[in-house]
Amino acid sequence: MSVLTLHIRPEGAQQYLARVFDGKLLVGVPTVHAQIHGAIEAYGSGGGIQGVSAFNIWYGGWSVGAIPLARMRTESTDLAKRLLVLSAVVR
Repeated sequence: MSVLTLHIRPEGAQQYLARVFDGKLLVGVPTVHAQIHGAIEAYGSGGGIQGVSAFNIWYGGWSVGAIPLARMRTESTDLAKRLLVLSAVVR
């Protein structure tokens, strides 16, 4: 099982681009979501990537660390809120 990086960034009003990286290598096709927690939840289901057990989740230059898939599915809203607070407080 591997840990990949999920990078989420705003792309416009109610649009967030989610990309997965293995180191610096883009894995799969980027996806667009209406909310940050939607991207987290979608990739918590594995994001169609075989062998992944967790993602390092990044937003706005900040990370909440490596989060197992099960937590991504059940805590997506809390994780998104934490990322938003981190990115807003440090600006």
